[in-house]
Amino acid sequence: MQTLSRASDASTRQAIRQYLLLCLPALIIGAALRITVLMALPDAYYGSDSNSYFKTTASAWIEKKFGFPAKRRWVYPLLLVPTPVLPGPTLQIIAVAQHILGLATVLGIGWVVLHLTAWPKVWVPLVTTLAAIWPRMVWHEHEVIAEVLLLAMVVLAVALAFPAGALRDRRRLFWFLIATTAIVAVKPHGRPIWLGLMLAAMLIAGLPWRWGKKNVITAVASVVVMLSAGSSSQGEWLLLSSTLPLVKTEGTKWAEYRQILQPHIEEARVDLSQYAWMQSKYKKMLSRGKEDLGPEWARLFANPEKFSRVARDLAFEGIRAAPLDFIRLTLIKIGKTLCDDDAGSRLAPREFWKEQVSNNAKRWEERPAEMKLIYELDRAGYDALVAERKQRHMWYEPYLLHFTMAFEWMQEVRKERIGVRPTWFGALAFFGLLTCCLPSRFKATSPLWLPLLLYMGIIFAIGDGVSRYLQPIEWIFLIFIALGLDWLSQLAMSQGRRLAEPLSEMSPAKTSR
Repeated sequence: MQTLSRASDASTRQAIRQYLLLCLPALIIGAALRITVLMALPDAYYGSDSNSYFKTTASAWIEKKFGFPAKRRWVYPLLLVPTPVLPGPTLQIIAVAQHILGLATVLGIGWVVLHLTAWPKVWVPLVTTLAAIWPRMVWHEHEVIAEVLLLAMVVLAVALAFPAGALRDRRRLFWFLIATTAIVAVKPHGRPIWLGLMLAAMLIAGLPWRWGKKNVITAVASVVVMLSAGSSSQGEWLLLSSTLPLVKTEGTKWAEYRQILQPHIEEARVDLSQYAWMQSKYKKMLSRGKEDLGPEWARLFANPEKFSRVARDLAFEGIRAAPLDFIRLTLIKIGKTLCDDDAGSRLAPREFWKEQVSNNAKRWEERPAEMKLIYELDRAGYDALVAERKQRHMWYEPYLLHFTMAFEWMQEVRKERIGVRPTWFGALAFFGLLTCCLPSRFKATSPLWLPLLLYMGIIFAIGDGVSRYLQPIEWIFLIFIALGLDWLSQLAMSQGRRLAEPLSEMSPAKTSR
């Protein structure tokens, strides 16, 4: 028995070594790119949402108070708290840590490809290398937001579902449930992914009451964490902005607010096919209140509970009245978002600091203590830092720009109207998704396609076309390409063997016998 155990352990170690060798090109190339980015841009990007994540840290060190804002709870804000006292500049510590975590996710992506393809020696190096240099992934690793941690948790949860059928093992299922819980603990908009993974677990491991007592308790705890993460008020406001052209201008319920919105609803209705490109304008208008929509709307916005109720009622009424138009608006928004190709240019130092200076201008005036904590410099020191850093130019700039343009999922077509069409890369991903519907793949690939479809449908139905929303699931498109081409190669090999069989029967050797 001991001999068999040692042989099994040796075999496992050998398999892991072979797998790591397949991922090695991606790790080397990805590390080289990230080191170069850190040389050009040592400080992480403090973007428009970063201060809301950093608020817990700022309150702890400046005001000596500890607490989570309603919108940003749990894991990521908590991880930021010790960064100001660690050796080294705060933003540089965050950037290095997040790039290391981002590169580590490549191993999880490769693990999934390894167990789903017939030719892993081809597809694991290709997919992992693409993921390692994907500009949007690298960019969000460099920003002070939770996206890189969310991506890591999603990849971990999906990887735990492989090899196919692994979730039937109760121990593996337990760790899978822990990982899915971490997804919603990191960011509330991971809820559709959480739901998709839970449904995939049911497809693979059966209904929850068959999971065992410990796993049922873990699943219930996961539901509690999912419901407690983040604020619920933002969803209704975003949904109203997404459905504004569909909102009825007449009705007895909330008549005063319909009247305020009427001219903007009629304006948005002029051409529904273009609304995805205009939604951000209306989204800002709905949240600013007084200067755009008058004092009555401002008073409504100041009452979050009532505002959520009004927004929800108007939005759902519009969806019920025109469900097909709502689906069409959502699909156009998804297509528009898949056209985004600016991640490569944002990693250029000049563009990076242009955006950063714009974001920080008001912060230095309104919250100087927070800015000193994050940059560990006063205003004069910050200005000197910017003046030096924005003059840098790195070799990767044109390559990343060309890469993002060459590997778009969708492409904008601008004639009289703006439209979208799939690129060759997007068409390959869609074909790979279709192959997941094959009976032999349907259940095994459910941890990929179920979270992706639910996430894309729900997130873009509610929110606007923000490319950041692609971060947790975009890597799945890369795997779909591998799955589609792998299936085609197997089909071609199978057909080739069938054609070769009659020829082999007619060979001279067989005829002479």
